[in-house]
Amino acid sequence: MGLIIWGSTAGSILGPNLMGLAVEVGRPLGLPPVGSAFLISLAAYSLALVLTETLLRPDPLLIARQIQERDSPSSLIGRARTLGEILADPRVRLALGTLMTSQLVMIGTTSTSPVYLHDRGHPVPTIGLAVSMHLGGMYIASPLSGWLSDRVGRLPVIGIGGALLMAALTVAGLAPGSHSALVMLGLALNGIGWNMAFVAGSALLTDALSPSERTSVQGMADLAMGLMGALGSAAGGMVLGLWGFLALNTLGGACMVVPLVAAWLYRATFVPAGAERSTSL
Repeated sequence: MGLIIWGSTAGSILGPNLMGLAVEVGRPLGLPPVGSAFLISLAAYSLALVLTETLLRPDPLLIARQIQERDSPSSLIGRARTLGEILADPRVRLALGTLMTSQLVMIGTTSTSPVYLHDRGHPVPTIGLAVSMHLGGMYIASPLSGWLSDRVGRLPVIGIGGALLMAALTVAGLAPGSHSALVMLGLALNGIGWNMAFVAGSALLTDALSPSERTSVQGMADLAMGLMGALGSAAGGMVLGLWGFLALNTLGGACMVVPLVAAWLYRATFVPAGAERSTSL
């Protein structure tokens, strides 16, 4: 999982550098420069569709079901649990809470950072560098996050991710607006903390689900994360406008307390790291 997410690093670096080409292609089509950016997404998603359809064979879901049937044949005989039964599992609740909260906090505190830096008089290249450092932090740590999730367990990595997010919010919120380097450091730590929480939370969710439940529940988790991202982006702008960047980061830190406390309270109910690894294989 960490290696797959790591692939997004290339896109986060390559994508912005294709804007010039997209503008040139979009001009004959009558597209404005801003609208031409969507040509990059259209081309990339089309290529991803073709590669997935032609090369991702056999379906990983079928492989997972075959492995589960081989190792635990009785687990596939019964019906899949209802949504209520699934949500009663503390692992599922903690995983969903981690994914939703980290997404809300990450998007809410970073989507407004370019506006904050612009208002403090920083030039566009500085703002672009700050965004790049955040995007790099979001993805470049993925192999490490996956390795740690397997070696030390999902809960400790969720805790590390939450702690890094809170440290990032503290650095970014308390840094003087004129000190771009400290704000960039906060944004980079923000991305790394989100990555660890995301990878470990996703692994924990997979551990808690049977192959017959994973597709629907993980799709619901993705939907919930998307909604939290939209909410964070909208709410972050309003909080920044009303109370400022420090208040925005303080509010984000308060939100992160919830999954951290839940992880601590439920720590005794989770299987150890070795069992987690065998469950995820």
